[in-house]
Amino acid sequence: MGYGQAADVVAGALSRLLHGVRGARENTTEDLGPYLGLSPDVAFPEPPLPRNVRSRRLPFSDTITLSWKSSHEIVCPRYQDRHDEEYRVNQVAWARILRPERRRRRDCLVYVHGWLEPGSWIEESTLFPKWTRELDVDMVHVALPFHGRRNPRSALFSGEFFWTADLVRSVEAVRQAVCDVRATIAWLRDDGYEQIGVSGISLGGAITMLLGCLEPSPDFIVPIVAHLNLLDAVERAPILWRMKHDLEKWGVGPERRREVFDGLGWSDYTCLVPHERQLWIQADEDQYIFADVVEKQWQKWGRPPIHWIPGGHMTFPLHIDQMTDKIAAFRRSLPRG
Repeated sequence: MGYGQAADVVAGALSRLLHGVRGARENTTEDLGPYLGLSPDVAFPEPPLPRNVRSRRLPFSDTITLSWKSSHEIVCPRYQDRHDEEYRVNQVAWARILRPERRRRRDCLVYVHGWLEPGSWIEESTLFPKWTRELDVDMVHVALPFHGRRNPRSALFSGEFFWTADLVRSVEAVRQAVCDVRATIAWLRDDGYEQIGVSGISLGGAITMLLGCLEPSPDFIVPIVAHLNLLDAVERAPILWRMKHDLEKWGVGPERRREVFDGLGWSDYTCLVPHERQLWIQADEDQYIFADVVEKQWQKWGRPPIHWIPGGHMTFPLHIDQMTDKIAAFRRSLPRG
């Protein structure tokens, strides 16, 4: 077992301490009917341009915080009450723009964080300054639903409610994440940016890939350690053991799980971003996002540029310099206009 595999297995075991306290409370599998068999444009409708966006610059900082009312609309009527009451904190969308030297560049890169992250301070203090400098972009960090300041008080930790066996809540969380990132992109275009790309790691990488399948699409995408085969992640990734355990407990076995995720159809979406405007970064020992599944989607999407880093899902930070060099070269290769 390589060091990357070992790190992923250890993290998966430690997740039992985090998720072992409690599982999902509601089995909503039978409420998923309205979500199944939808075309991408119906499953993920284009949001309107955000209005009444509040903008605030942090004191002694190059960071601007944006907030607005999320335009996300719930599909399942039975879930609406929870969205409006218990989860109402998610009705406000948040994004943060890092503009070094307080000047706007021509291009920006929207970054979608991973599952369970409590906030953007890690990336803003480490990764973003490096990328703004070496990629010549402004960085925009979008907060996912059920994370950070969007995390309901009833949650034990950031992201607890995003990806669980409560499948309607999980699907709506993904739909709202896509809605809010697309709204962010629309606002940035209206603000005058020439090229807007999207990147994300893990869950954020999956959101990035979904965005590449919707019109209007980003100008370029850089998904990192991600794919769209969520069924495979649920079945094989040790960090998602609780989700699988709870579904099994409710009698939602392998065949029913396949029926549900195949019905959502996300793994069969077609990317609308041209090959030359995609750069995939994957890990060859990843125990959550397995290489064989990545390669199947890569083949299905026409074999866009892909860069493999050594190690696993949890060890990608060891290769930030290498990843940055690859993204910088990719950025230089992009045609303008």
